[in-house]
Amino acid sequence: MKHFDVAVCGGGIAGVAAALAAARRGKKVILIEKQCVLGGLATAGLIYIYLPISDDRGVKIAGSLTEELLLRCQEYGPFAVSEKWGGISGADCGGAGERYFCCFSPAGYELTLEKMIRESGVELYLDTVVTGVRCDGKNRIAGAEIFCGAEKESISADCFIDATGGACLLRMAGAKVFPETNYITPWFMEINRNTKSAYYLTGDLYIKTIPAPAEDGSMKEVLSAAETQEFLRRQYREIRRYFDAMSAEERKGAYPVNLPVMPQLRKIARIDGISEITSGEAGKFRADSVGIAADWRQAATAWETPYGALVPKDVRGALAAGRCINTSLDAWEVFRVIPAAAMTGEAAGVAASMCSERMVEPEDLPVSDLQHELRKNGVIIHIDDVK
Repeated sequence: MKHFDVAVCGGGIAGVAAALAAARRGKKVILIEKQCVLGGLATAGLIYIYLPISDDRGVKIAGSLTEELLLRCQEYGPFAVSEKWGGISGADCGGAGERYFCCFSPAGYELTLEKMIRESGVELYLDTVVTGVRCDGKNRIAGAEIFCGAEKESISADCFIDATGGACLLRMAGAKVFPETNYITPWFMEINRNTKSAYYLTGDLYIKTIPAPAEDGSMKEVLSAAETQEFLRRQYREIRRYFDAMSAEERKGAYPVNLPVMPQLRKIARIDGISEITSGEAGKFRADSVGIAADWRQAATAWETPYGALVPKDVRGALAAGRCINTSLDAWEVFRVIPAAAMTGEAAGVAASMCSERMVEPEDLPVSDLQHELRKNGVIIHIDDVK
């Protein structure tokens, strides 16, 4: 059995940030991802926009890994951050507006993220699924079973991080979760010579997003195998419907070139955490904040992130990061996107590494010590810290 200081399950943006944060503290880290690529919805789901890390005052509110991962998304692609945020004059960030954001090539970002993880010394397991967890008598996750190819392996870790997007690891351990309605809004890549769209990559290459009809576009929850299969069936059906509506002549100049290789689920399940972030808490001071999230939908007041939202009430030895932290209602919309995933991933990675160093449980880690370490990394902890 291999033992690690920190085990991260899920290689989306949250998982990548968590693994990098822990590895940069000298920890032995494993990152497990079910796809053959890193980035999760950002890359495998073709959601190619690194949303803003600036607030309603036009001020940067996220540093450290959240900003680093934004800047690195430019590496293999046609887009670059605007001159206002340190880019070159005339840079094309992929959209309009003055906020600090950038689009990217999904495949290009996959290459960058894999390189960052390899260079950090993280032991990376791609095309690998977690098939089960082992808990001790105190409901502490002690180990996990993983499967790749035709081989099973057992691993153990001082601390686990669930960055799966749907709290899959913690659900296996018996954690309580809350599901949410999901909407069928497929994103895919197409060649389209017939029209121009804002969601371009280069030339006639576009990212396309199409909402399903209202009467058939939502599913109350997507937790079971049957629900997942139904969601995917509808996702494929809506993409076909889009192209089927074209004439044969139109389809000669408009056709798909890349489809998402994972369910494009935005809100699958959130943990029952020690703290909750919910509607109406924009701008609220949280004494145990570990970072700030911008409202990506509009230039509005930012949100502080209590550490307790990453800590499950009912499972020990583990933290959540990304879309499955304890956010509800409007807050879930704010925190389910790329920059918030990076910010909470870094917080979880630093916290897990500190738990390994001190041999304490996440709920027993002094938040002030965690905040100190995050600040050393360049994380902005409170809204009032923004200058």
